Amino acid sequence: MAQETLFAAPEVAAHGGAAGGAVSVTLALLLVVGVIAALAWFARRARGGGLFGGRQARIQVLASQPLGVKESAVLVRVGDTDILVGVSQGSVRALHVFAVGANTEAPPAPETTGVPPPNFKDLLMKSLGMNPGK
Repeated sequence: MAQETLFAAPEVAAHGGAAGGAVSVTLALLLVVGVIAALAWFARRARGGGLFGGRQARIQVLASQPLGVKESAVLVRVGDTDILVGVSQGSVRALHVFAVGANTEAPPAPETTGVPPPNFKDLLMKSLGMNPGK
């Protein structure tokens, strides 16, 4: 009695169709990544106002200073008015409203003496008795 083959390999698999499947999967993944990148770009443009009218934001965060683990002070400009806001985990409170035209800009950076402070590598090499220069 001759045995009959019940299952046969499809023609595509027998002739190297796996490589074509990998290419199509790769192209599909690249398409999905491209769509996600395009959506992220669109969301960023829409949120910033650049897509619909290009208006300036009416509220600007000028500076932020952490005061603790969950507390910070934030300097916010709304129109021409600067407001110092206290932010904690459960609340936001106005701490001070500056007069219009008040100077709330950051002070200038201190002048450097021209001598850079030693870095950790140089200090470690010096303590080990090695040449810290090169």
